[in-house]
Amino acid sequence: MTTLFINGSPRKHGNTATLGTRLLRDLDHTTIHLTDYRLNFEQDQRETNRPQVDRSDDFESLMALVRANDTLVLGTPVYWYGMTGQLKVFMDRWFDSYTANFPFANKRIYLLVVGADQPETKATGITQSVRDSCEWLQMDFRGTVTVTADAADDVANLSQLPATFARIRNEIGRQLE
Repeated sequence: MTTLFINGSPRKHGNTATLGTRLLRDLDHTTIHLTDYRLNFEQDQRETNRPQVDRSDDFESLMALVRANDTLVLGTPVYWYGMTGQLKVFMDRWFDSYTANFPFANKRIYLLVVGADQPETKATGITQSVRDSCEWLQMDFRGTVTVTADAADDVANLSQLPATFARIRNEIGRQLE
């Protein structure tokens, strides 16, 4: 069993990616950057005769990776007090998979949030959105690591990370044993 880190930042080498790398260092994992994939907006087909599926983008290949992993780490910087558009579109598209009976239940979800201006209070909506989505899909939301960072190398240079970082890292490590 491995862990899938889904970096929702448009910067593949930014603070969010660095936090994910630090969290999963020396642990069996795969990293994907949503910015490398083409994702269309959700097209709700419930009132038509068309299936709830869009095969014109990379969503299905992303969900194949999600299917293959029991532990997911979602990462996002704070953009206007919310998650990035990349991560939001990806999560919106979960509806497509839900309608096709995708096995979301019991997947463990962790969230990494990086923001420059008091993200522990200003970005609480991100955690709430992910927690509520997990509840609806019967996934196991396990917690959030929130870090304050602004300059390009802030996360790389942090000598001390929040206590939630160590707890989540240890928990993921135990799951992989």
